[in-house]
Amino acid sequence: SPSPAELTSVRMLAATVPFTPVFLSIARDAASYTKSTMTRDRVADDDGDGESRGGRDVRLLLRAGAELGVLNFLGTAYQAWGLEQTTATRAGFLLSTINVGVPLFAAAGLGGVNAPAVTGPAWAACALALLGVLITDYSPDLSGVQPGDGFNAGDLGVLAAAVCYAAFTVRLGKWAREYDGPEDLAAVKLAVMFLCCCAWVLVDQVSYGVGVGGDWPNGGPWGSVLWAGGFSAGLWAAVVYSAVGPGALANLLQMKGQRTVSAAEAQVIFATTPVFNAVISVGFLGEAAGGQTLLGGAVIVAASVLPLVAEKFEDKKS
Repeated sequence: SPSPAELTSVRMLAATVPFTPVFLSIARDAASYTKSTMTRDRVADDDGDGESRGGRDVRLLLRAGAELGVLNFLGTAYQAWGLEQTTATRAGFLLSTINVGVPLFAAAGLGGVNAPAVTGPAWAACALALLGVLITDYSPDLSGVQPGDGFNAGDLGVLAAAVCYAAFTVRLGKWAREYDGPEDLAAVKLAVMFLCCCAWVLVDQVSYGVGVGGDWPNGGPWGSVLWAGGFSAGLWAAVVYSAVGPGALANLLQMKGQRTVSAAEAQVIFATTPVFNAVISVGFLGEAAGGQTLLGGAVIVAASVLPLVAEKFEDKKS
C-alpha cells in the first residue's frame, strides 16, 4: 500500500492541476521580468517597484509561496510521522492546541506589523473553541495507551505539527494582505508542497531501504502508486476529491478569506471542522450523534459566532 509520503505527494500533484493556467501566467510574467531586467528596460508601475509586465511581484510571490508551502508541508509530515507512534486520541488532543497557538503567535507579531490585533473576544473565542474540540474529541477508550505512559516521540511530532499549522495560519494572513493575488499564492504554495513531498518520498525510501538491507520497498519511489497496484479505483477517487475539494478549492478560499479576516478569527472558524464532520456523518453515513458530540458542537458554534456578536455590540455602543 502507498506510504503517507507517496499518498501526500500524489494528492499535492493532483491539487496543482486546476492551477495550470495560473502557473502558465506566472511563468510568462517571470520570463517578462527576467528579460526586461537583462535589457535594462524593465517595465515598472507608477511607484517604480519593478513589477513584471503582468503586474505580479514574482519575487514576493515566490518568497511567500515557498514559506507557506514549507510550513504546511512540515505540519503534514510531522503529523503523519507522529500518528505512526501515538494514538489518534492523543493526537487529536495535541492538535487542538492550534486554537491556542494561533492567537499566541499573532499576539507575538508573527503576522507582521500591519496585522490586526488579537481582540479580547477573539482570545475568548479561541479558548472556547479549544474547549469545544476537547469535548467533541474526548473518548474514555484509550486503547493502546498504558497507565503511566509519558510524553513520547509521536506526541512530540504531533505537537510540532500543531506549531507548524498555527504558524502557517498566522503567516498566511500576512502574505494574503501583502500580495494581491490569492490564486497565485495558492498555486505556488501547493507546488512547493509537492516538491517537498517528492523529497519526503525519496528520503522515506532510502531510510527504509537502509533498514532492510538496501532493498527499496514497492519497487522504488512511487512504486505502490505507479506499478505495484497500491491504488484502487476507490482510493483514486478519494485522492482526486481530497485534492480538488479540501486541497485546491479550500486553499484558494482560505487565501481569499484571510485577506480580511484575522488569523485568530480564522482559526475559530477552522475549529468548526468537527461540527461539519458530525453533520456529514449523521446525514450521509447514518451515524448517530451522541450527547457529547452535540455539546461539543454547540460550544464550537458559540465560539465561532462570539467575535461577530461582540463586533455588533461594539458597533451599537459607538
